[in-house]
Amino acid sequence: MCMIIAMHYMTKGMKIDKLSVDLSAGNIVFWIIYAFCLSSVNAYVFISGYFAPDSKWSIGKLIRLWCEVLIYSIFVPVIVGAFGGFDIGAGGLSVLQQMFMPVTYEHYWFATAYIMLFLFMPVLNLAITKLDKKTFSAVLVLLLIVFCGFKSIDPYLIPWDKYGNDVIWFIVLYLSAGYMRMYRIPFIAPKRDGDEEDDHADDLRKSRIMRGWIVYIAFSLVTFLLALAYSVMVRSTGKLEYSMDMTYCYNYITIFIASIGLFGAFMHIDIGHKPWINRIAGYTLGVYLLHDNIALRELWPYLLGIGNATGQWWQIFHMLMCIVIVFVCGVLADFVRDMLFRFTMRIMSSGRKD
Repeated sequence: MCMIIAMHYMTKGMKIDKLSVDLSAGNIVFWIIYAFCLSSVNAYVFISGYFAPDSKWSIGKLIRLWCEVLIYSIFVPVIVGAFGGFDIGAGGLSVLQQMFMPVTYEHYWFATAYIMLFLFMPVLNLAITKLDKKTFSAVLVLLLIVFCGFKSIDPYLIPWDKYGNDVIWFIVLYLSAGYMRMYRIPFIAPKRDGDEEDDHADDLRKSRIMRGWIVYIAFSLVTFLLALAYSVMVRSTGKLEYSMDMTYCYNYITIFIASIGLFGAFMHIDIGHKPWINRIAGYTLGVYLLHDNIALRELWPYLLGIGNATGQWWQIFHMLMCIVIVFVCGVLADFVRDMLFRFTMRIMSSGRKD
């Protein structure tokens, strides 16, 4: 989530220039950072695909997720508007549609894609657990070729490609993680419970962590270098700008591989039993729903002075400070939202009993 905030800092706050426009050292540094942050979105979906078969799907979970999105979508603009920070009426019908039908009108593209994915999860889980390995492998390879491989080499605009910002790419990611889980890909999956203990298990775990970091770092750098190479060609020929832009898409092949490395590294890190981590993790979606709300996505960069920091030598430190502030505020806000929601449910439940 901190990586997602960093990307929003650069795109919604700094509004960083394309590499084909600005090849200064400062701009290059932030595009490198951006390349390292892109894997975070794919990793989020990998988590769902890898662990979802362990949890029971229910319509109740879907409703709670939908309600969480709806609460932020409606109340944040109202509250911010009450303090003069957002004019709901100025946006006309479009704003009202995003407020009251956030999933349908894509108030948050990630939330829309993820909720659509959630609807498919029971079917996808059956595919993961019931398909034989040969069929599953063939289907997954074809999906990756069509929705990842082909667009990574095609220099022309693909009309139906949504750059990984849609449910189709989320389905591919979900199935990819399910495959890694189902067939115990050594690079990713630890041994099953009950497997014979390996005398060198700890060394093997550390080795897999290192390989994960190497893959993540290497392919994130390759992503940047490809974009840099394309930008040089764009500046000299005026062509291939589409190819340059595509390198920074979630469904680009190097980003996909870097995401596997990031996910694989964290899969093997042993943090022990720390309940507070899971507690905070439960509020991280709220961080996204708060700071990327239509009423705040342009306001918080202004309030935190990103424009004044742009181009300054200390901007990276400013970005780190902003990430911490936005993350902490988001977690606290979602904690309050969760407490109010639970309190309301208890009152409603006691009312029904009476």
